[in-house]
Amino acid sequence: MKQPQLGQKIQEWRKAKGMTQEELVEKCNINVRTIQRIEAGEVMPRSYTVKAILEALEVSPSEVNHPENTEQSSDSYKDLLPWLKWAFVAGIIYLIFAMVESVMDIQLLAGEKFAFLSFGFFYAFLKLSILVLFTIFTLGFHKLGQLFSNLLLKVMAVMLIVWTAIVLVEDVVTYWFGIDLVSGLILRSLISGVLYVLFAAAFLQLSRSKGASYIVVGAIGIVTGICFMSVVFAIPGLIFLTVFEIALVVLIYQEYKKLSPNELYNSFGKEPAIL
Repeated sequence: MKQPQLGQKIQEWRKAKGMTQEELVEKCNINVRTIQRIEAGEVMPRSYTVKAILEALEVSPSEVNHPENTEQSSDSYKDLLPWLKWAFVAGIIYLIFAMVESVMDIQLLAGEKFAFLSFGFFYAFLKLSILVLFTIFTLGFHKLGQLFSNLLLKVMAVMLIVWTAIVLVEDVVTYWFGIDLVSGLILRSLISGVLYVLFAAAFLQLSRSKGASYIVVGAIGIVTGICFMSVVFAIPGLIFLTVFEIALVVLIYQEYKKLSPNELYNSFGKEPAIL
C-alpha cells in the first residue's frame, strides 16, 4: 500500500483508536508535521517510520503489505497520470485561446461591428474550443480533489465548468442575435466571484498538507474572486484571473511530475527515501 492510500489508512486506524495526531507522535517518536504529511498522502515514509506508526496503532504489517492494496494503489496513479498530462496541455492552449477571446470581446463590447459572416463562425468556434479546453483543464483538478479526498475541490471544479459553459454559450447567442450584454455583466461578475473564491478556498484547505504552492494559488484565487464580487474591480480581476490560471497550470504540472513514471517506480518498486 502506497501514498496516499497508506496515509488514509493510517488516519483511519488512528481515529479508530480515538487518538489525536499529537498522541500518535508521542508514541512513535516522530513530529506532528511528518504525520500530517503522511496522512495527507504528500509523502511516502521509510519502512522504519511505517513500522513505528503501526506499532503505536497496534496494526499488523500484513494489513499494509497486502498485494491487493498495492495493486489498487498503483492502478489509481496510472489512471490519474493521463488526466493530469492532458489537463496541463489543455491549460496551456486554453490560456492562449483565452487571450485571443479577450481581445475580441473587448472589441465587441466597445461597439465595433464585424459585418463579414466568417467572423461569426470563427467567434463561435473559438468559444466552443475554449469550453472544451477549459473542461479538460479543470477536470484535472476534479481528479486531484478525488485523490486528496477534498470534496470542495471536486464540487467547485464541476461548478466552474458548468458556469463557464453558460457564459460562453451566452456570448455566442448574444453575438448572433444581438442581445444586449451589458445588463448581465454585473450578475456574471458576482457569480464568477463567488465560484472562484470557493474554488480557491479548496487549495487553502489543502495547503496545510501540500505546502506553499497551494497557499500561493489559493491566495491569488481569493483575490481574483473578491475583485469580481466587488464588480468595481472586475477589470483588475481579469488580470488576477490570468495570473491565477497560470498558477493553476504550474500547479497541475508539479502534481504530474510528482506522479511521473520515475516517481511511480520509486513508490511501487524500490523503497522510497523521503522520510
